Amino acid sequence: MKSAEEDSGKIKEPVIIVSDVHLGGKGSNYPDFWDFLDWLTSLPATGKTFTCDGDEVTIKKPGTLVLLGDILEFWDPREDDRNYVAKDALTPLSILNELDCNIIYVIGNHDEDIFEIRKIWKAKGVRFPYKGKGTFKIVFRSYPERVKGTKRVEGVKIGQKWYAFLHGHQFDKFQVFYKISRFLKVRFDPIDWHQDLANVSFAKNVGRKKRPTLIFGLLLLLYGFVYYLGRNTTIWSGFGILWVIISSFFVVTILPRFVTWLNTEIWRRNTGKIVPKCRPVKDVIEERYVPEKGKYINADVIVFGHTHYPGYYTKETNEKKRVFINTGCWVTLDKECEERGAVPNTFLYIDAKAPYLLRWDKEKVAKGEITRIEDLR
Repeated sequence: MKSAEEDSGKIKEPVIIVSDVHLGGKGSNYPDFWDFLDWLTSLPATGKTFTCDGDEVTIKKPGTLVLLGDILEFWDPREDDRNYVAKDALTPLSILNELDCNIIYVIGNHDEDIFEIRKIWKAKGVRFPYKGKGTFKIVFRSYPERVKGTKRVEGVKIGQKWYAFLHGHQFDKFQVFYKISRFLKVRFDPIDWHQDLANVSFAKNVGRKKRPTLIFGLLLLLYGFVYYLGRNTTIWSGFGILWVIISSFFVVTILPRFVTWLNTEIWRRNTGKIVPKCRPVKDVIEERYVPEKGKYINADVIVFGHTHYPGYYTKETNEKKRVFINTGCWVTLDKECEERGAVPNTFLYIDAKAPYLLRWDKEKVAKGEITRIEDLR
């Protein structure tokens, strides 16, 4: 059997894709993800056969592992503290160094800071300290990346099909920050700026034990009181200097903490009108997929994550017949997601024969069983 590397020159078979682990975030199933990565290192190159809903599926050690965005949670970490990201990520990083495969990291909307880190390292000539036997590649928004100077994405061939991988936030309606960033040619993300400030050592301690709204309200009253007393004085007066000091303290401590807290509360109450939260693939594609933009992606199958709902959907358009596959997530799902039929801890396995959308369950795998979410053959 030929490998995909021989077919396309870009990717090695078999390919395993995971997305939306949200390491460092609230509800991340990071212990399960650690076990899953350990399992990948134990798979033989010749493969291991598992019972799958009455069939037998042979799963081999991956030639390529695609991390399809939101693997790290920089946008909404637990307690708005990015130290949890490092805590949850240390074990996976050490395991990834043991994997004998290529790794492709497609940046999502919650771990976009990696793109900035990569640019800084590149400017300083620093290479990512990956010591695994394969290669480690970080790409922005999609794999393969756009053909330079164009909007086109040329898929990679696995078996008899051509695949393209993107995180999936491209299907969101709320793309204002991205459009501004493209216009300015520099990242524009006010929420991330406040998250950066909120993770300064002193700012992290502000409001940690008290509700941020209470702290915010008290400081606002103090701010207004000082402003009232000094409203008729110059900035160089005693009241003026005090007002500047309090304002500066407010801007770099309380305001970032409050904005990040408010951002978390708003997005957790999102009903799916702005972001397709926990939506089946069919709903996402029928409501958000734009054929005019999709024509630039030369692929039979588009694989994405982001909405935390594993599944697939076939859509026929004027351009061509396409299959869309959502890889799901590795987070604890809320009641709403469960009622809609979503399940966590899922991954996509692609070999020359077909893609398999599977669910990781440590106890079942130990018994030689594995659960299939969708039959994509």
